Amino acid sequence: MEHKSEEVPTEGMASVKEKGEIKSIPEPSEEEKRLEKLVFGDKEGFENNLRKVDNLFDEEREEDAGGQGLYVSDSESEDEYLSGIQNKDETFLDDKDGENKEEGDGEADDMSKLRDDQLFLDDESDEDADNGSKMDVDDESDNETSDSDSYIDTDSDSSTTSDAWTDSDDEKITISVASHKRLRKLRVNEEEDKMKGKQYCKRLRAQFERIFPRPEWADRYESDNDESKGQQTDNEDEDYGDEVGSAARTTTVSGSSNSLMDFLRTNQTYKLKNENLRLLSPGKIDIVRLTDANIKKISHSAVQALCFHHTHPLLLTGGYDRTLRVFHIDGQRNNLVTSIHLRNSPVQSAAFGIGETTEIFAGGRRRYMYKWNVNAGVVEKITRLYGHEQTQRSFENFKLSPDGRYIGLIGSSGWVNLLSSTTGQWIRGFKIEGTLIDFDFSQNSTKSNTKNKPFLVAINTAGEIWEFEVESGKTIARWTDDTGVGITKVALGGYNGNNRWIAVGSKSGIVNIYDRFKNNKLLGVVESLVTSISGITFNADGQLLCVASRAKKDALRLVHIPTCKVYKNWPTSGTPLGKVTSVCFSPNSEMLATGNEAGKVRLWRLNHY
Repeated sequence: MEHKSEEVPTEGMASVKEKGEIKSIPEPSEEEKRLEKLVFGDKEGFENNLRKVDNLFDEEREEDAGGQGLYVSDSESEDEYLSGIQNKDETFLDDKDGENKEEGDGEADDMSKLRDDQLFLDDESDEDADNGSKMDVDDESDNETSDSDSYIDTDSDSSTTSDAWTDSDDEKITISVASHKRLRKLRVNEEEDKMKGKQYCKRLRAQFERIFPRPEWADRYESDNDESKGQQTDNEDEDYGDEVGSAARTTTVSGSSNSLMDFLRTNQTYKLKNENLRLLSPGKIDIVRLTDANIKKISHSAVQALCFHHTHPLLLTGGYDRTLRVFHIDGQRNNLVTSIHLRNSPVQSAAFGIGETTEIFAGGRRRYMYKWNVNAGVVEKITRLYGHEQTQRSFENFKLSPDGRYIGLIGSSGWVNLLSSTTGQWIRGFKIEGTLIDFDFSQNSTKSNTKNKPFLVAINTAGEIWEFEVESGKTIARWTDDTGVGITKVALGGYNGNNRWIAVGSKSGIVNIYDRFKNNKLLGVVESLVTSISGITFNADGQLLCVASRAKKDALRLVHIPTCKVYKNWPTSGTPLGKVTSVCFSPNSEMLATGNEAGKVRLWRLNHY
């Protein structure tokens, strides 16, 4: 059998087997090698560049940086490293290619020397990126007004990353809703036309939720999370929130002002009462329990603030769950009208404004308070005192004057600061000696021929009481409570706004009642409670005084004025009061609402009225 000898390829030549035959392939030329290296790179260059990349991820440096991303070694700056990659022969392209470059490649060579941050433009600078959502920062030069569907949260962490659906371009665009027929329904009033992109998105979301209501589990989940984060606010002496100019985020409202405005346009108002005074019996009070005022939406924390609307059967509630709720009070269903959730803004005080424009005021342990203009759908943040900031570190304790013109604030160093409820500007201050504990405005008189001017009373820890004229700031009177120690509360009351009675509560549970018409003579002493008085409230005609203490369960009493006798038939041992945190009478004295630490608002009807 004849065997054929196989040809062995010579050195420098490759071989390939084709149809049983081995054929030699000539060695590629230098031009072919250069082209191959240009297209595919070379092994040596790839390994060198891989080692360079590995040097970027130094384990010790990465731990020091907290795992915040790429770290460049101190031994070689980023610019030096990039320059080295581009200029050395360790790149993917051979330097020999430069010999064959055409004249038009000069521009490409210049581009290769640029860094990535010079080649690509970002929407925000490095400084903006470090500051998080810089667009939402409050500027002290602005007028502190946000859009109608958002509220500023100055306690949020500025480093918090934005939501995935947040678009930075929303603040840059303006949309005309009046010019598009399908968008006109998004307007709060007919005059409204243009709005920012962010506000437009919020309006769309609110419109969607009106058609497809927000599920209860979403509100419950949100409230539970917020409550767990800030429940300690009541007990801790914190720094009253961030400064006004700090980084902030916006948070949306859970509800809409439209439903509230629709209700206010109805004829459902309080029943008018005869001006003739019907005297209460001092021995027994006729009172009936109604359905809880907030049965449709129980608060997730203590109810700190209660306020009835001055004309319509509406009740405003607020507390440490950072939510303001408005209920339609009919005694049976007590439906929820609207609710507003303020992220990281626990509510200590809240009130309906008085006037043609429907407004809601809310304040907590922060350096600001909110005013919601329901008619216009605009929210303002009141914080400007302009030179009086040192006397007002917190807006948690405020009261509105009965005529709705002024906001009174308990300040520091013995000051009561008076602000305009319209502009939020500081008007004047009232200074007393010692530490200011509480104050109260005089009630409006219904008599047209009265010569009494609006005034306020302020009291310090020693029981010293000052009376000031609101308009002029003039001191009217100064006298001392008989108790003289541990003062906690003061309140004014009387029939048709005559402000005849003044009640002073103390830490011992004693409440002294004085007659201002008889030179502040002591009228009577209430000693039914033994713990610190946290609430004193007169009803509209001054015949009832409600005193309460949150330090003990069921610590609430109704007192008949002017006999100063405590009603024995109510509350009973079975009355479900709980630890009472807030008390409020309706404007016609027909209803009594009490909030407790369990988040419930109990409601009673006084049949006498």
